[in-house]
Amino acid sequence: MSNSGSTQYRAEGSGPLLIYVAGLDGTGRLFFKQSPRLTSDYRVVTFRSRDHGKFTYDDLTGDLAGIIRDLGEEKAIIIGESFGGTVALSFALRYPQMVERLVVVNSFPRFRKRLTINLGIKLSSGMFSALWPLRRAANRLGLAIDGVSSADRERFWTAIRTVSPEAYTQRLRLIAELDLDSRLHEIRVPTLFIAGDRDLLLPSVKEARVMAARIPTAKVKIVEGAGHACLLGDLVRLDELLFESSDYAVVSNAT
Repeated sequence: MSNSGSTQYRAEGSGPLLIYVAGLDGTGRLFFKQSPRLTSDYRVVTFRSRDHGKFTYDDLTGDLAGIIRDLGEEKAIIIGESFGGTVALSFALRYPQMVERLVVVNSFPRFRKRLTINLGIKLSSGMFSALWPLRRAANRLGLAIDGVSSADRERFWTAIRTVSPEAYTQRLRLIAELDLDSRLHEIRVPTLFIAGDRDLLLPSVKEARVMAARIPTAKVKIVEGAGHACLLGDLVRLDELLFESSDYAVVSNAT
């Protein structure tokens, strides 16, 4: 483990710098299925997002920039999953010169179900532990959709149990405030949107296509049969998708 300011990160492999930004869990520990396939060609970094305080997107993107600088690099491939995708998009807008390529998995520029997110904030802030059975049931369904093995499910649960209620709720608050719709056209770096067509949490396919239509250098990869936890299943291999999407000359909304 290494440190950049208050951010601890792990770097493995060699090659171009690639950084994974975690979803709502913020643990950075749910990239274990993808990382071993990438380390032969990339220097892969995972890290735990901020766990305390009223952090902002500026804080989170600043932490990401700090990791890149700490490793002595000028830019990196940024992979953001779900909530991490919103951080990745925000980073590309704030630090465009530090992004080599952008990969956004099952994410969105604005959470459109306003009542749902506001209710989630209220419940999470006061009943985080009490809601554990409901969250566990929802996660079980999501893991089943993506065909996650029993051994990998155990690794998932081990990571999830370390999630900070305070940080989880603050991430929900940031989602509620987020609206990048009008700024997507400013993103000029090569961008790949990955969406599972069985995502029960988000309309990921629709969001991916909407975002790609506004970014001139974007492509979309729709993964049939994949759900929200697709990076833990066998249908998504980021090493192959990064290779396949190396030519960004044409925007594709339905591959």
